[in-house]
Amino acid sequence: MNNLDAIYRKKFLTILFSILGVFSVIVLLIVFGYKILKAEPAYDPSKQRDSTLITEKEAKQQEEQKVNGIFKPPVRTNVLIAVTDEEGTRTDGMMLASFISTIGKINVLSIPRDTYVTFKGDELKALRKVNPRAPSIMKATEIHAYAKDEGINMLKLYLENEFNIKIDYYVKMNFKAFRNLIDSVGGIEFDVPQRMKYSDPTQDLYIDLQPGLQTLNGDKAEQLLRFRKDNYNRGYARGDLQRIEVQQAFIKAFIEQVLSKEAIISNIDKIAINLIKYVDTDFSLTDLPRYLSCIPNISINKITTETLPGYPQNIDSISYYIVKNEEASKVIDEFFYGNTDPDKEEQTSTLKLEAVTDKTAQ
Repeated sequence: MNNLDAIYRKKFLTILFSILGVFSVIVLLIVFGYKILKAEPAYDPSKQRDSTLITEKEAKQQEEQKVNGIFKPPVRTNVLIAVTDEEGTRTDGMMLASFISTIGKINVLSIPRDTYVTFKGDELKALRKVNPRAPSIMKATEIHAYAKDEGINMLKLYLENEFNIKIDYYVKMNFKAFRNLIDSVGGIEFDVPQRMKYSDPTQDLYIDLQPGLQTLNGDKAEQLLRFRKDNYNRGYARGDLQRIEVQQAFIKAFIEQVLSKEAIISNIDKIAINLIKYVDTDFSLTDLPRYLSCIPNISINKITTETLPGYPQNIDSISYYIVKNEEASKVIDEFFYGNTDPDKEEQTSTLKLEAVTDKTAQ
C-alpha cells in the first residue's frame, strides 16, 4: 500500500469510526433504556465524573435535575469508544465522546491509532504488572494489545491521566459492527452519485455499485465509503473533495434516518442481538433509562466531531502521530469542559454555524 492509499484509508476510517461512535453511544442508551424503562437507578454524581472535575455550576445543575424522585442524567457523561481489529487485539479506532444532557450535545474526539504514547511511573508499573514485556513507548493502538485482558481498562487509565478527564463508561466493538448495525436497521436509503466498480484482492476489497437512489445494506454502505477510483484510475470528477462530500452526505443520511427513538425501537430485537454479539460495555442497565428523556433533544446539528490535533513523524524508523499539545488542550477544554448552559447554547450554535458556513464557502 503506497502513501496515498494509506492517507485515503485513514480518511475512510475516520468517517467510519465517527459513524460507529455516535451511533453506538445513542443506540446503547435507547436499547437498554427501553428494555428496562421502569428501572430505578441509583444516583451518584461521584461515579459519573471525578468530584474534583465537577464545576460549581454543574453541581448545581445536577441537583436541579433531581426532581420528585425522578432521576435524570448527569450534566456531562464521558464515554471511551474503541473499535478493535478482526483479531480483537489492537484498537483500529479510538474516540472520546462527551454527552451534555442539558443541551443535548455530543462531542466526539478521535484519537489517531498511531498517536505517540509514553508510559511512566505508576502507569508503567500497572502496565507491566499485566505484561512484564510491555515497552514504555508505543502507539495508542498498541495499548490494548500489550495490556491483554486489561486492555480497555489500561487505555481508559492512560487517556484519563493524559487529558485530565474522567471517563464514565467505555464501549468496545468489533470492526464487523458497522456492517451488521446498518443491516439491523434495514439499510440506509442513499442516492449513489455515479457508477462505482473496483477490485483489489490483496485488500479483499470488491466494490460494485450502480448509480441512483437505493437502499444500501452494510456491505454496500462500506463499498460506498471506500470507493475512490476504479481499476482504470477513473474516479470522482472533483477528486477527493467530492469523495469527502459523498461520505459526509452518507453520514447525514444515516443520522437522519436512524438516529431516532422510533427507528431504533422498531428494529430493537435485531439491534440488541448485534450489540450483544459485537459490543462490550460497562454501561449499567440501571443507569441507562434516565437518558431516554434526552433523545428528542439530540440532532445532527448538535453533534461535533474533531480529530486530536497533531502531525506525523518518524522516530527510530517508526511512523508516529505526535500530538500538538497546545492545540489539543484547546480542543479538550471545549469538548470536555465547555458550555453546559442551555441559555447560551442558541447563541453558541449560531456563531459556530456561521463559522462553518464561512469556512465551507472559502
